[in-house]
Amino acid sequence: MSADPLTSPRANPPASPTNILPEYLSPGPPERLLTVTMKHRVGAVSLDVDFALSKPWTVLFGSSGSGKTTVLRAIAGFLRPDAGSIVIGERVLVDRASRVFVPAALRPMRTAGQTARLFPHMSVRSNVIYGIGPQRHEETNAIVAVVMEMFRLSRLLDRMPHELSGGERQRASVARAVISAATYTVPETVLLLLDEPFSGLDYARRDDLVAELREFLRQRKIPVLSVTHDVGEAFQLGAEVIKLAEGRVMQQGPAVDVLQKERMRLREHLG
Repeated sequence: MSADPLTSPRANPPASPTNILPEYLSPGPPERLLTVTMKHRVGAVSLDVDFALSKPWTVLFGSSGSGKTTVLRAIAGFLRPDAGSIVIGERVLVDRASRVFVPAALRPMRTAGQTARLFPHMSVRSNVIYGIGPQRHEETNAIVAVVMEMFRLSRLLDRMPHELSGGERQRASVARAVISAATYTVPETVLLLLDEPFSGLDYARRDDLVAELREFLRQRKIPVLSVTHDVGEAFQLGAEVIKLAEGRVMQQGPAVDVLQKERMRLREHLG
C-alpha cells in the first residue's frame, strides 16, 4: 500500500492553470479546520488531548480503549467534555470555561457511527436521502446517484434494512453521511466524521471504495476525520494520522512517520 500526501490566493494571481491547485497543495501555512483541546473521563480512560486538523483527511488511530470514539463524539456534539474547547474555523462549538455548547444538530458536521443506524421502516433509498432536506434539484439527484454507485448500493435501493448484510448496512449508513455532507447548503465548511467507516468490508472492496471516496470528497473540499485501528487502512487513505494511547496524543503526522513501527509489525506478521 502507498501513502499519498488551504491558504488564501495571492492578490492578482496570473490566470494560468498552474494556479488552479487543490488547497492542500498551495504554498503557505495550513489553515486550521478544527482545533480540539479537551479533558474528559470515561470509564477507566482519562482523556487529555490537544490537536488541530489542517489536512483533507485525518485519522484518529489507536487501539480499543484509547479514547478515539469519545473524542469523535465530543466533536460531533454527542457528549460534553469535562473541560476544554472545540473550535471549527473561527466558530466556537464548545468552551466549558464560558459555558458555550452548540448542540449537535446545529454543528456543521455529518456523522456515521461504528454501528450502522438505519430507520428500520424505511428502504435503503429513503434512508440514504434522509439528510438532504426537501430541495432535491438535478445536481442533488446526480450526487445521490454517484454515491449510490460508489458504495455499491444501486441494486439495493428498494430493500429494507433487515434484508441487508452487516457490511451493506454499514455502507448505507456511511453513504447517507457522505450525501448529506455533499449536499450541505450553508456557506461554511462541513466536516465529515466517520467511526470505523470501512469495517465489515473485505480488503479489495475497501481499497476500491477508499480511492473513489477520497477523490469525490477532494473535489468537493469536504474534510474528513475518521477513526480506525487498522494500519493498512490508515496507509491506504494517505491521511494525516493522530495516534492516541491511553487518552493522550502520542504523535501526529503522515502515516509513514507515525505508524512506522505498526507497519513493520504488520509486515512481520504477514510474513
